[in-house]
Amino acid sequence: MPDIDLFNFFRWGLFIIASIYCVVVTTQSMWSWYVWLATNDRYITILRRYVIVHGLRLRFSTFWGDVLICALLMLAFTLMMWAHAILRAIQWVSA
Repeated sequence: MPDIDLFNFFRWGLFIIASIYCVVVTTQSMWSWYVWLATNDRYITILRRYVIVHGLRLRFSTFWGDVLICALLMLAFTLMMWAHAILRAIQWVSA
């Protein structure tokens, strides 16, 4: 009978499902905003210019905290994946 580690199976399954879900939801949201802002209605044109002006005036220093948190979470995830790969390699060698 094969030795299947359920934790690794759950971890990889969750990683794949969460990644696909994140990409699909983000793509749908960006596409709906693009379609809505691409219309030629007068008020939508004013709103589009308003969004562009505020995007250009955006102060990036207020978002560096969130960017730092996202970068640290990605680093932690990468380190955990690396540690699991090392543990798996050790298990294969010792088996």
